[in-house]
Amino acid sequence: MTEAGTSRWSRALIYALLLICSLAFLFPLFATLSSSLNPRGSMPSLLPKAFNYKNYVDATTMIDFWKYLRNSFVINAISVFTSTFSSGLVGYAFSRIQAPGRKLLFMLILSTMMLPNIVIQIPTYILLQKYGLLNSFYPWLIWGIGGTPFFIFLYRQFFSTIPKELEEAARMDGCSIFRTYWNIFLPLSIPVMVTVAIMNFQEKWGDAIVPFMFLKQAKYPLATALTNIGYTVQGNSELIVQEVTAAGSFLFMLPVIVVFFFGQRYLVEGTVSAGVKG
Repeated sequence: MTEAGTSRWSRALIYALLLICSLAFLFPLFATLSSSLNPRGSMPSLLPKAFNYKNYVDATTMIDFWKYLRNSFVINAISVFTSTFSSGLVGYAFSRIQAPGRKLLFMLILSTMMLPNIVIQIPTYILLQKYGLLNSFYPWLIWGIGGTPFFIFLYRQFFSTIPKELEEAARMDGCSIFRTYWNIFLPLSIPVMVTVAIMNFQEKWGDAIVPFMFLKQAKYPLATALTNIGYTVQGNSELIVQEVTAAGSFLFMLPVIVVFFFGQRYLVEGTVSAGVKG
């Protein structure tokens, strides 16, 4: 077989694997959409037996859908804005500012990624209860200001790739450390910034456990409401309406899908640029 023939077969095999993986990842989304359009009480099927759009109307009326959706957006806005900004600032400090113990402190921060989240939730709950911060959105503000170890790592890796001469030129022009970061490094880090914002949004949007622990029902985000309240038959809280649940789940996924499609170019670019230099 010629080299060109081998290359064609290799390319075909790669496309086949990519197609299989794509179908595997898209199947849950398609199954949810298909189930959400079925009439109530129908048997599950791969393709919808009808286009019952009323399930989507019920999904927004059987529970206080818009209030929970608003809570989700508030939590995400607080977390994404604060965490994206503070993680960039800390990553810049670890990358460009020489200080004793810098490497040790960076390793300590990275090591916290190894801690299971459930381990720190109980002491966090006790601490928030002591300071009267339960059933409020202040914890997400505090966690955001503190930054996120993985995002700090991404920023630090990206800033390490920027030539030192650029920073020295800014200092010769009289820029302070913060102004060098704000005017030069931060605009250059837009791909990483968008990547961090998307990853943070996706993480907080789907988090149902932490809000369940720290908030009461009126302040639940949509993920917690769908998990703990759900769509049940009136008068029988044990009987779940599967088709309406699927419609609510599909509506819940839409913001993440939209954010991904608008930011996918930056997501790939930011991930690659952050991994250029170790």
